[in-house]
Amino acid sequence: MSETSLGIRTHELDAAEAVAWSSGALARPMIAPAELSVFTVRDEAILLGAFQRSSELSPPIRDSVFRRASGGPALRVAPGTLWMQLSLTRPDVLVPCEVSRVLNRYVRPLLKAVTRVAALANYFDRDWIAVKHRPVAFVGFAHEAASRRTLVEALISVRAQAFVGEHASLRGKTPWTLEEAAGKRVEDTRLSEAVVASYLEAYSCSRTPLSGSVEPASSASDEPAWTASREEAMGRVYAGRDHDGRMRVGGEFMASRDAVDALETGLASLDSASRDDVGRAVDETLGAAGTALFGVRSLVSVRDAILDAWNG
Repeated sequence: MSETSLGIRTHELDAAEAVAWSSGALARPMIAPAELSVFTVRDEAILLGAFQRSSELSPPIRDSVFRRASGGPALRVAPGTLWMQLSLTRPDVLVPCEVSRVLNRYVRPLLKAVTRVAALANYFDRDWIAVKHRPVAFVGFAHEAASRRTLVEALISVRAQAFVGEHASLRGKTPWTLEEAAGKRVEDTRLSEAVVASYLEAYSCSRTPLSGSVEPASSASDEPAWTASREEAMGRVYAGRDHDGRMRVGGEFMASRDAVDALETGLASLDSASRDDVGRAVDETLGAAGTALFGVRSLVSVRDAILDAWNG
């Protein structure tokens, strides 16, 4: 059996450029079946999760706010954070994997790299990795059910904290940096090289250097505040209308982006919001076979948030 090629891209660049690599990951033509980008950035920015609104930030932040591809909470990228983006043509391109297990499967080489360079790292099936039981990095994914394109992202707090404010998934644990956890200096370059080596080794891949550039991303649009919510496993699920009056769903969960789009399109076709009609729309989209959903225990939470927003 021939080796699978893993495209490798390592750069220092502006945050807006790194965001552009992320936000376009599910649509951009790929050179290799899997592509690994490891970025350090020159400046600081806030990164909203794929389904968040800036109104979720507390206190509100307006400057240098962008939207990344992966779901999850708002994060900070700055000099001293390492941003990993693993683009996959499908979830099982490197290892047997259902989309529901994509974080569990593809976080393992990252754990090995952090362990080799700094300190023993663990993953507990949430949206972060831990050193000594405290969060040092966010891990999340983006997915499109129709094409099966997948992106696994990690923001590693090497010496600058990636986590922003309170986050239900942290379960009260205080994040710290990798240097604080290890009690020593951790060089960005050494960690970046270790991450690349670990993924090449884990999947017995040949290395394909990647080049190219992207147009820097634009700041995230400022939408109205959400009008209803429900508490869920990874944080709150929100619902509310946008500037055009269309009902939207969001929050800190992760999901197939086309499933969320399909749900919102289905809601737009409803003349009124009955419990049965909204529940059916949620079940047929977010609950469909091949759809990824992480951080939501019950689709009833999504249904009820929509009903509250509709009737509020």
